[in-house]
Amino acid sequence: MQKTSESLAVEPEKLNLRQLLMLAGVMLVAMFTLTLPVAQLDEFVSRLLPDGGANLELEKTAKGLFSTFHFVAYIPFAFLWGALSDRQGKRKPLLLMGLVGQGIMYLIMPYVPNIWLLYLARFIEGSFSIAVVSMLMTMALDMAPRAKRGMTLGIFTLGMLIGNAVGAPLGGVLSDRLGYDVPFVLGGVLLLTMSVVVFLLIRDTPSISRAYSLKDALAGLRRNPRLYIPYGFSMLDRLTVGFFVGQFPILAAQIYGLKPSQTGIYLSVFLAGFALFSPVGGVISDRLGRVRPMLLGTVVYGLMLMLVGRVSAEMLYVVMAIGGLSGAVLYPPSIALVGDYAGPGQRGVAMGGFNLAGSIGYAAGPLLFGLLADFYDLLAPPLVAGALCLLASLIAAPLLLRRERAALRLEPGAE
Repeated sequence: MQKTSESLAVEPEKLNLRQLLMLAGVMLVAMFTLTLPVAQLDEFVSRLLPDGGANLELEKTAKGLFSTFHFVAYIPFAFLWGALSDRQGKRKPLLLMGLVGQGIMYLIMPYVPNIWLLYLARFIEGSFSIAVVSMLMTMALDMAPRAKRGMTLGIFTLGMLIGNAVGAPLGGVLSDRLGYDVPFVLGGVLLLTMSVVVFLLIRDTPSISRAYSLKDALAGLRRNPRLYIPYGFSMLDRLTVGFFVGQFPILAAQIYGLKPSQTGIYLSVFLAGFALFSPVGGVISDRLGRVRPMLLGTVVYGLMLMLVGRVSAEMLYVVMAIGGLSGAVLYPPSIALVGDYAGPGQRGVAMGGFNLAGSIGYAAGPLLFGLLADFYDLLAPPLVAGALCLLASLIAAPLLLRRERAALRLEPGAE
């Protein structure tokens, strides 16, 4: 029988905290640059639409497509980058390629003169962005000891979400005071700087095994259907995030009368709670298992989503804060499940699948919620997003709890 992979290393027994913090720092910068333009989405896209989009029948959908094209690029490229890294047994070269490519596209986008060329540039930028995200997440999985996988990914998620929390409000202030191009230029410079930092200071994490071909790498997913459980939660989670990056800035402007800088503050409240409590969510999942935190967090998160636009501007701060805390409880366990279920030589493509599922949610979210806003009103998107979370929890609970009980009777890694 032909071998499909070769052994290269052993599972880590001890966490390299210094390297983990450096990876989290690079992810912080990557997410910071991703969210820098979010608060100014309405103004940035409107300038390229006929009459600022005022006479377009699907004005909100056209604006949401700027976010959609970024995440649509994740769909083909998430698997590609992950499979390539498993094939090569190396993550760092692809991480560097992603940082440089995304940085260059950020520098180009403010100067694109046509809306369709802007969508194309956003797609190309997204294809590099998913290389950065997937490689960093896979490297964090590679270095995580099994007993501390939740905690490791919680710390890593802390860096990811601090970047998200800081980027939105700062981007709003920069665009208000200096112009729509400044968040993109700053983001491009930071990404290129991070490529130098990664090249000089970050070691490639040793992969456990290397696939002999892309086909072998991708075949691992077909042999491991358990991975579809965290994939489903990833898609749902990022579908709802599609509301925040697509329609929430428009809802904030038109329902609450907020400026971009004020919208960024509300987003930062949500993301700060998500970020700061992610390590706690990871530790909880190590102690109590992955399933219950995921289900509880998803229910609370869904309820908070349904209140957006239906509470006062003051109470919205509370809703956003509780929503962020519930996200911190549900997200680290879902990533940790990928490491629990994936074989050692499948982590690149398995994490690619996790990001692919999330990317489908990201890509569908702005489009779905834009259409809901256009055909109904701006209060429909958060109501539907929250209802989907509650429905998913109700459907998934019996399956997840049954699998968890079965897993306790099996040795780690057993089918």
